[in-house]
Amino acid sequence: MSEQLRVAFAGGGTGGHLFPALNMADAMREAWNCDCLFFGTERGIEKTKVPQAGYPLILLPVAGFQRRLTIKNMTVPWKLYRSMQISRNKLRTFKPHLVIGTGGYVMGPVLRSAQKMNIPTVLQEQNSYPGLTTRLLSKRAKLILLAYREAALFMHKNNRVVFTGNPVKIPQRLERKQQVLERFGLLPDKKLILVFGGSQGAQSINRALIAFLKKETLPAAYQILWQTGHSEYEAVSEFVSQNKLNRVSATPFIEGIYDLYAHTDFAVCRAGAMTLSELAAAGVPAILVPYPYAAANHQLKNARAQEERGAAIVVQDNAHLPEKLSLALLRLCEDKRKKDEMRIALENMHAKDGLDRIMRELDLLIKEIKQ
Repeated sequence: MSEQLRVAFAGGGTGGHLFPALNMADAMREAWNCDCLFFGTERGIEKTKVPQAGYPLILLPVAGFQRRLTIKNMTVPWKLYRSMQISRNKLRTFKPHLVIGTGGYVMGPVLRSAQKMNIPTVLQEQNSYPGLTTRLLSKRAKLILLAYREAALFMHKNNRVVFTGNPVKIPQRLERKQQVLERFGLLPDKKLILVFGGSQGAQSINRALIAFLKKETLPAAYQILWQTGHSEYEAVSEFVSQNKLNRVSATPFIEGIYDLYAHTDFAVCRAGAMTLSELAAAGVPAILVPYPYAAANHQLKNARAQEERGAAIVVQDNAHLPEKLSLALLRLCEDKRKKDEMRIALENMHAKDGLDRIMRELDLLIKEIKQ
């Protein structure tokens, strides 16, 4: 490409919306020396993660309506109007060839401004059920990239809807097994159950696992690595120590989780879209406990889409979680055939080469734009 490619990204609030954008930006920078600009909000994870990745970030005041009655809702229209103004000005200055939206409130004013300015837009949807902003923007998007085929049912009829999978970035080099075991204090002769609830942990999963370990004996062939989140690490660590659970290791946060996936028998986790895509790429079966307060209950929809194809076991996060999770854990520990079936279903359901597929589609679109 003779002229340096310029791409703006709008997406954030949570890692599930931000990391797909960062993964695409990294790939485009490496392949095409792309100049990337990010839009985000003051409250989102992008405020720290985008600068850390080396990209410029424009912060917008946009916010969503609160479900409860609150005075904050009165400021939403003004924040949207101001965000549209800032977006137009920054896009006019940056002059992107393409604007890519990956979800979150910030995507609305940025992509709507781009569409009004006749700048080509792309939507990358991680979930099986797209959010309202994505559905509204799909009418004028040049390309829609889906992680779940089911999501196409909710999009505006568009001749460039493509199933690619999510842009999962798999490290080229993984630690050797012995190094991984030593780093996390794991036993070499035991199968691994990996429990995690996102970067902040999940209190309900922690409580349910404590209830399981109080009542049941972990099968002899297994050990657990338990990401508790920072806020609950001390309490969980004390529980593990007091009960002499020598096959349970607690940690506040797991760095380099891909190194662990290769040695995991199955996982217990939330049902965020990128988590599911990473587990699928690594071939790890999972008991999914969807976060019950996710927007439009999208985690439950993601999890059900997995379960319907035999790729996961879903346990809802409600009053029955402790006993339901206990049953599911013991079942998977004993049922090798079920886990093998889940691995096959994961392979058929998710694209392991999602980032490569996305790059091919973007390359085709960029060539069309530059003609």
